[in-house]
Amino acid sequence: MGVLPLEGSRWILTRPRERAKSWRVALEENGAEVVLSPAILLSRGPSEPVLQLLDGIPGGSLFIFTSATTVSHFLTMINPAEHGALRSMEWIAVGPATAEAIREAGFEVRIEGDGSGADSLCSQLLSEIKCGTAIHFTSDLGLPIVAERLTAAGLDVIRVEVSRSQVEDDLDPNSWSDGQKSLSGIIFSSPASVRAVVSRIDDGCDVMQVTPAVATGSTTAQELQEQGWNRIEIAVRSTASDLIQACSRIVADPAS
Repeated sequence: MGVLPLEGSRWILTRPRERAKSWRVALEENGAEVVLSPAILLSRGPSEPVLQLLDGIPGGSLFIFTSATTVSHFLTMINPAEHGALRSMEWIAVGPATAEAIREAGFEVRIEGDGSGADSLCSQLLSEIKCGTAIHFTSDLGLPIVAERLTAAGLDVIRVEVSRSQVEDDLDPNSWSDGQKSLSGIIFSSPASVRAVVSRIDDGCDVMQVTPAVATGSTTAQELQEQGWNRIEIAVRSTASDLIQACSRIVADPAS
């Protein structure tokens, strides 16, 4: 049996706890040691504004989701008896994991993005749908890309925050390499996770200077650059296969 591509490597995974399992399993199956250290805690926001909005939404409106977590939080706000009224909506998912969460709830996905981000999803959506009302169900950390692009194209867009976020209480990047086996890299799934980690780094900690970072998507990579990270590898899509490829590049050339 050949050597696994990440054999002997050690990674900090900062993805929110409820979304980290598939990535952790993929990393470990490829030989990595994974330390789960979520940077952001996501919780359900208040349901009243969402329910009030749904009262006046016409059938055929676009329901846009850019994470599986927001799908889950949205659906917990809705009485299952009312799901039938939502089947006339056009459900849009940023990628496979988000689409799976929608389908598991019994809804059909009209457009499934490739998982490379909101900008790519908007391009795909606008190639198929030219007008209508769009609701972007997101978190308080969600970037305004969806609203900006679709509004510019002539759609009526409403942004609804169904998830709230906060920095995890026990996030402590200063302890990640303290007296332990050296790190191969730190994995970030969003710009918010980058900012959360940086907010907890002490002045004397050299994490950014000595530890490579893996960013899922160009927006997260840009945030890492702005924060002063020295080495960044990009997983173009938020899939396990793209993640493994990015980590493998660091393992193959750790001094790059």
